[in-house]
Amino acid sequence: MPHPTQTSSPKAAGQQSMGLKRSSSAGHEQKSQKKTKKAATLPQAPGWIKNGCVDERRVRLLTEGIQKPKADGKVVICYLQRDMRVQDNWALLLAQEAARSLNKPLVVIHLLVPGLAFQPTRRHLSFFMGGAREVETELKSLNIGFELPIVSKKDPKGRLDEANKKIEEVFDALQPALAVCDFNPLRLPTQVVEALTRVYAECLSPLYQVDTHGVVPCWVASDKLETAARTLRPKLMELVKEFATPFPKVQRMTVPWTHTKLFPLDEDRILSELKPDPPEPLDSWKPGTKAALELLHSFATPKNLAEYGKSRNDPVAGVQSDLSPYIHFGHISVQRCLLEVSKLKSTAADKTLKEGVMSFIDEVVVRSQLSDNFVFFNPHYDDIKGAPLWAQQTLNIHAKDKREPHYGFAALEAGKTYDELWNAAQLQLVRDGKMHGYLRMYWAKKILEWTKSPQEALKIAIALNDKYHLDGTDPNGVTGCMWSICGVHDQGFKERPVFGKIRYMNYPGCERKFDVKAFVRKFPGAAENAVNVAKQGMLPFTGRAKIELKGVAEGGDSDRVASILTKKIEQQKPQNTISGPATTKETAQTKGSAKKRQRKQSDGDLAPPRNEGVDVEEADINVEEDVHLSE
Repeated sequence: MPHPTQTSSPKAAGQQSMGLKRSSSAGHEQKSQKKTKKAATLPQAPGWIKNGCVDERRVRLLTEGIQKPKADGKVVICYLQRDMRVQDNWALLLAQEAARSLNKPLVVIHLLVPGLAFQPTRRHLSFFMGGAREVETELKSLNIGFELPIVSKKDPKGRLDEANKKIEEVFDALQPALAVCDFNPLRLPTQVVEALTRVYAECLSPLYQVDTHGVVPCWVASDKLETAARTLRPKLMELVKEFATPFPKVQRMTVPWTHTKLFPLDEDRILSELKPDPPEPLDSWKPGTKAALELLHSFATPKNLAEYGKSRNDPVAGVQSDLSPYIHFGHISVQRCLLEVSKLKSTAADKTLKEGVMSFIDEVVVRSQLSDNFVFFNPHYDDIKGAPLWAQQTLNIHAKDKREPHYGFAALEAGKTYDELWNAAQLQLVRDGKMHGYLRMYWAKKILEWTKSPQEALKIAIALNDKYHLDGTDPNGVTGCMWSICGVHDQGFKERPVFGKIRYMNYPGCERKFDVKAFVRKFPGAAENAVNVAKQGMLPFTGRAKIELKGVAEGGDSDRVASILTKKIEQQKPQNTISGPATTKETAQTKGSAKKRQRKQSDGDLAPPRNEGVDVEEADINVEEDVHLSE
């Protein structure tokens, strides 16, 4: 899907650029890459913003030169597309301050567009509906309206045309004095905001945008495409000190919403118009802000954070917060998660607890904002052209390498490969709606290994991610796929077939990190599928090794099949070529540490030395240094 043109990027009055212009380069190192200008605060902010509770730097005026409320406007509208909650919401707080200053009623609108905040599946729609009902009830108690217009068309052009008509219909019916919208850097949400901007500019009504998703607004956190977490982290964490303030409460409106309902939150109407696809809803997930806050409070204890510090990369341990679906649907604020967990930081005497707190903050704040940065500044964020130049080159060189075996979309979706661990991860995704963060990396890299080309691998990985993950259709998900397959925010490794210099991960490496068999046993069918595929000869070997393994598979012993596979994979070595451009010369080492380094490099599960001159052993400590996990 081509990136939307930016021919009329919204600007603040009197400013050259408000930061909506995106980088046009494909690779991080390309000379054509230009820094976009950092989004400025409002130069002549009205009093209700200047004297309000929302930091001006969080706010952008999207309608160039149109800041005065529409004189004959009747209401204030708050469009919540990404952050569907009432409290802990800077966008809604700003809209309420506008409504109070103008003595107008306030209404929240969610424009339900297929593929905008989630895919049109029964699984995602059910989770969304649960949260939306909770939002509507709370808004009603605060005298605030709620409307849910629906776009039923699913093709790219049709849904945008229909979205534009719905925006015009809402404007004509409600006659807003001004509006506020939230921020999502993905392509379709950006296109919808551009449509909003056109309508409001034509009608001389101001439209403001507030980043209420990130702790630090995306356009303030950085004014350029960041190359890795380590380049964003220092400046981001300094800004967090300024922006991580307590939330004021959204208050009951003195001017109540009394307008006739236009677009009711009616489940039958929504199902009839959207006709959602499988998969089915999941009873194991309770949607909404109340459920999200309960989950956060149960997770944010010294015991749980200490366990998280020790075992967060162990899929068997089950210590992840499981907050990512709630963050994705906007049921809970990242800033609320940060504020709650940070309470433990100040009293954290235990080293493991401190590590858990800091690791969680890094995941929920730094990784999330790094993903938003990548999507915001890279128009090719879901394409090989969006990879760093060294990664594009190495993937192109190896694009025609023989894939042995090759699996199509249907086999991958069903979890039918020779790899029982991969099958178990896929079954976890399909059955539970959320795959463990560490396995998301392994899962995507194997798709690269087993499909026709890097582009096909990326397409399949993103499609499966968005279809089954409750936290799919999100900057975190697409950036994670780009990290795994295209080397985004990562560095080069020793060259090998198919992967080139992209970081490699394998089954033996996972066995050294956690109890693979215990994880596989949790998902019946994973091992059986691996044996059945091995019987068919769809294996990563040829000749005698393949014949031997097929024979073992005929006996139906999945443990023996996995054991032989492990040994064969261990024997595979990367090509004897130099590392990618992002690595450095290794420092002097003893023979023992060199052997340790070689094993880690062949697994591909640990980072290479940094350009900062960090000692090799030290650089290898944390796999997460440039890795995308999901909470």
